[in-house]
Amino acid sequence: MGVEHGMAVGGGERAERGPVAVVTGGASGIGRAVVDDLTTHGYRVVVLDRDVPADGGRAGADRVRWVAGDVRESGAHERAVEVALTRFGGLDLFVGNAGVHDGGVGVRDLPGAALAELARHVLDVDVVGYLLGARAAAGPLAGRGGSMVFTLSDASYLVRGNGAGVAYAAAKHASLGVVRHLAADLAPAVRVNAVAPGGVVTGLRTADGQRVFAGAGEIESAVKEFNPLGVMLEAEQVAPLYRFLASPAAAGMTGEVLRPDGGLAVR
Repeated sequence: MGVEHGMAVGGGERAERGPVAVVTGGASGIGRAVVDDLTTHGYRVVVLDRDVPADGGRAGADRVRWVAGDVRESGAHERAVEVALTRFGGLDLFVGNAGVHDGGVGVRDLPGAALAELARHVLDVDVVGYLLGARAAAGPLAGRGGSMVFTLSDASYLVRGNGAGVAYAAAKHASLGVVRHLAADLAPAVRVNAVAPGGVVTGLRTADGQRVFAGAGEIESAVKEFNPLGVMLEAEQVAPLYRFLASPAAAGMTGEVLRPDGGLAVR
């Protein structure tokens, strides 16, 4: 069961002005950078993650609430949205970000049963988790003309050279379809866009808990050699793009994907 963490601050939370977001996978990596960027710019945020801070999220609870839960369960998303509504008074932005990697496994690298188990796990987190989050958030967002922004990947477009295996590539390609379908389905009430980073080194893990990015020096060289600009971005450089897509400056955008990947589209 998911548990809400964070100390209430009198009765002023609901009255406090500023937009409200739910961010999945906001405890680390790009998700954490997005939470920090949003709160710095006036948002109040509910974070849905399996991990919560050691203090239970009490620090900064006037702006951030934590809900412990698994994105593969519809109830976890419903609880996070309910916290946004009851504690902060509404919902303006849903960021679907929680994800898991497959470790670069190819179709012939595992026995059939093991490959099926891995693929189901990756697809459940990276695709079904997005669908369940969108379902829980759609109604409240529509009532306020809100937005959804999803984390995709260079693996939503590429299938070789980026470390993605067959399950992760399948999941991220599928997530691109989710974004496009939701954009058409929820227009004009809710705008749906995405950010597809490439080569951003984070704490992303595989289904069995192994870190995807190990050996920092080797990873940096490989990333820079792979993209035309020869860059490796930090999560903090990517995070403002989520806020932009939710802002009035992007009012004419839906079904679009921003690709901070060093120019892989022209590779």
